[in-house]
Amino acid sequence: TNFGSMDFIFKEARAELRELTRKHEPRSPWQPIPVLMSAIVPALCFTWAYYCCFSWLRFYHPRLAFVLGLPSLAVAAVVSLQAKQLLRNAVPARGSMVTAVGCWAAVVLALWLGEQNYSWHIFSFYSYQDLADYINIDPSEDKGQSFMDSGQVYFKEASYVAVDEFVAFKSEATFCVAPILSEDALQPSAPASKALGQNFPNVVDFWAVGLNCCNQETGEYHCGAVGDKTARSGLRLLRDDVRPFYALAVQEWEAKKCPEDTNTAKGYAKASPLICPRSGHPLFFHWVADPLLEVDLFYEKAMSMFSMHIVCFTLGNFLIGLLLSWALFLMGFK
Repeated sequence: TNFGSMDFIFKEARAELRELTRKHEPRSPWQPIPVLMSAIVPALCFTWAYYCCFSWLRFYHPRLAFVLGLPSLAVAAVVSLQAKQLLRNAVPARGSMVTAVGCWAAVVLALWLGEQNYSWHIFSFYSYQDLADYINIDPSEDKGQSFMDSGQVYFKEASYVAVDEFVAFKSEATFCVAPILSEDALQPSAPASKALGQNFPNVVDFWAVGLNCCNQETGEYHCGAVGDKTARSGLRLLRDDVRPFYALAVQEWEAKKCPEDTNTAKGYAKASPLICPRSGHPLFFHWVADPLLEVDLFYEKAMSMFSMHIVCFTLGNFLIGLLLSWALFLMGFK
């Protein structure tokens, strides 16, 4: 009986305490400290997770970047558990709930946006830093297999993109390729060129490429800096997903340049030595005027996007947090 009466007293005390707390609760859905916490904590989680996802850490030390990015996830989990515990104890938990939602949104958005920024800009910037630079390459004489590790290349004077010889390969998108030649190729001194009556070297391994920047029907080719007469440099194509399509375009070009009688074994035997221009180790480049400037732009664009995403998330999280806090207040959450 005594234990039952004591339990009744404790229940009455707790009920009275909750009633007093309710009576003294502020009537506004927005309290300074919870609002600041719901704005600052998710913003910090977003910034740190984003940085680990797109920075040089991701490129050179991907495992370390993953480990260092885990605290943002841990903060989201801890805040969520805290909100759950506060709800269970029937104490004000609205601020913790809003903060938890913001933290989870921060982690998800940071991974998504950071991955895009990394793929578009940072990967290219550090890849070009690691690849080799070459100068004074003669596209009509040099062979592609000698420059397989090239990143930024400077061709010899009078090198140009033979836009009249471009080929467009269509597969959802239009993959445009055009041979990079030098003025020496215009002198048909080689036996192969004389036999064909064409001004082409036997081997064409250097190609200027672009996506959706040419039209086979109209003969237009405006990929990269082909309109700039001072341009004679290239940035190596880094995307592995599109390289096979450019290679197919080169094969199409080879087939068009070869006379019909050399498309058979009998024809090759009669045409010895080989008279068809070919591409043994094709290398694909974006035709540019200043490779150093283009590479630096990758980093500048990456940091600009990073800053823009932080500002947009911080403002968006703050406004959504206010709306969510107001909605929870109307629903009766403390």
